[in-house]
Amino acid sequence: MTQAEENSRKSCVVIVDGSPLFREALARLLHADDDFGNVAETGDKQLGMFYIDRLQPDLVIVDMHMKKGAAIELLRYAKALHNPARVIMMTDRDDSEELMATVQLQAEGYLSKLIEVQELLSQIKRVCNGKVVVSNRLMAALTRAFRDDTGEVDRDLNCLTSREKDVLKCLSIGMSNQQTGEYLSIQLGTVKVHVKHILKKMGFASRTQAALWARDRGVTI
Repeated sequence: MTQAEENSRKSCVVIVDGSPLFREALARLLHADDDFGNVAETGDKQLGMFYIDRLQPDLVIVDMHMKKGAAIELLRYAKALHNPARVIMMTDRDDSEELMATVQLQAEGYLSKLIEVQELLSQIKRVCNGKVVVSNRLMAALTRAFRDDTGEVDRDLNCLTSREKDVLKCLSIGMSNQQTGEYLSIQLGTVKVHVKHILKKMGFASRTQAALWARDRGVTI
């Protein structure tokens, strides 16, 4: 295998974070791991967009608290790619309003900057492998954000078919559509239809909200 072929099998990552110390340390951590190839880092929104456009990364890691809504713009930009990047939002606090805005735009990860280094690396790899991850520190804040946004919506699990319940259980542990299809031995297109029905029937704004609701109530594998 050539060097170019080897690099193409590794995850390309763009880090956009306002803290030079954090982003440079994270870039060094990823550079030192064989699962990652190109890693670009910056604290500037415009340069971050340039890297996203130029590198077409597999993963974008964004500081949720960048100034003037930059984090939301970067999340939208990453999701608008021909092959949308997976996105992890990093935070050192639990601002419910900012969390809710990123959830509605379908970020795949919500991680606290206060977690241990090896746990951070493990969670980043899980997102690269198609999982949705949420730090334990942020779970309560995300649940609170959903309640504040939608109120105490009366949701009845019995409105779902048995197969839709199976899919919801897979969502609750962060499985991607592909992983859910393989686990349940059903086609990817069928999984997507089931997810769409779950969101509509239960009144969820996103699959992340559905996953957190299910996990909070023990509806899991």
